[in-house]
Amino acid sequence: MSEENKYILQVKDLHTSFATDAGEVRAVNGVSFNLEPGKTLGIVGESGSGKSVFTKTFAGMLDSNGFIDNGKIIFSDEELSDTVVKLNDNA
Repeated sequence: MSEENKYILQVKDLHTSFATDAGEVRAVNGVSFNLEPGKTLGIVGESGSGKSVFTKTFAGMLDSNGFIDNGKIIFSDEELSDTVVKLNDNA
């Protein structure tokens, strides 16, 4: 099994931002992990640390002003392969 196919989900240096009237606001800054099939991942952190924004990013549920500024989300599962994640023009 290749390194790429070993994981059901890979997140590499993910940065999620929001465009606001005051300028760009970064909500997620450089998240990376690999999730193997059959494993469980828990996301914990203080209030306001970006847990919900991170989760909404790869679920394709960001608000209309949210976008992936940098990084990759790689799904290696047929059930998840049709998921579309919105990128900005620079990504």
